[in-house]
Amino acid sequence: MADLYVIAGVPGVGKTTIGSLAARLMRTRFIDLPDFVRSERLYTAYDRSSRSYVVDVRALSAALGSFIREEAKPPILATHIAFKPRGCRVIRVVVLRKNPIALLATLRSRGYPLRKVAANVTAELLDEQYVEFARKFGRPRVAQLDVTHLGRYEAAKRAERILSSGSGGDVVDWFSSLERENKLDKVLSFLSRYG
Repeated sequence: MADLYVIAGVPGVGKTTIGSLAARLMRTRFIDLPDFVRSERLYTAYDRSSRSYVVDVRALSAALGSFIREEAKPPILATHIAFKPRGCRVIRVVVLRKNPIALLATLRSRGYPLRKVAANVTAELLDEQYVEFARKFGRPRVAQLDVTHLGRYEAAKRAERILSSGSGGDVVDWFSSLERENKLDKVLSFLSRYG
């Protein structure tokens, strides 16, 4: 059984940047799931409307599990899919979180279709990633890290600390935060139009 760490979150929160920096700090390999899927051709089709690959999850689980078992140290896997590669044990998960207003701006700046922006902002607002990973791997193994106001190096250091020592993460409640900032209506208005 091989071990691995996971950096999770919706698109736009910084999984690749923060995960790769945290892997450097931990002197281990970083695996970006979308890059792995593309390089190993573990997809059945490309969906142009959502700008994403349709992943063959069974083939992905087997190939990624085999790849991870070759590693000397537990690698860090960046993903938005709550799954466990075959023959691997997830030691710790850090779910990166980003204020929905900031996430909306990030995804729009990347040119994502508005429906995809709305779907990801909804997932962030409703804690979907955190809930899915906690359900799959158990709440004690899953921590949240609010990266909204953190630089990438500071976020990577905090992620590394959480992964390696099991220290606690952040408490995230976007509904309360957005209400305090008088921005909840703005988010809900966007979601009602495009969600």
